[in-house]
Amino acid sequence: MERGAEPRGGAERAPNAYERVLAEDRRIRRELFRVSTGGAHAGLAMTVLIVTLVASAGGARWALIVGGVVVFWFTAALWTAARGGLRGRAAAVRAYLLTFGWGSWL
Repeated sequence: MERGAEPRGGAERAPNAYERVLAEDRRIRRELFRVSTGGAHAGLAMTVLIVTLVASAGGARWALIVGGVVVFWFTAALWTAARGGLRGRAAAVRAYLLTFGWGSWL
């Protein structure tokens, strides 16, 4: 090695084959689980439709139970987002996407 030359490391170093495969795997997983606001709106609409159908078929008590579960899930997601450091609108958007984002997968 030349005198005064430092070995390449850190961010300057080129990734090896194993690191490239891991990076590609993470990219594919991010794409697979990506949700959008439009998909979350669709999930919310479908949830309202399901709660309405449950109310018409099983009565108001079952609709309150199903709606309560959805509200609990949203509250838990909001609490988790706030504990993770998000505040205000950012926490609410994250909780909304976590609760209703499944609609983008349909």
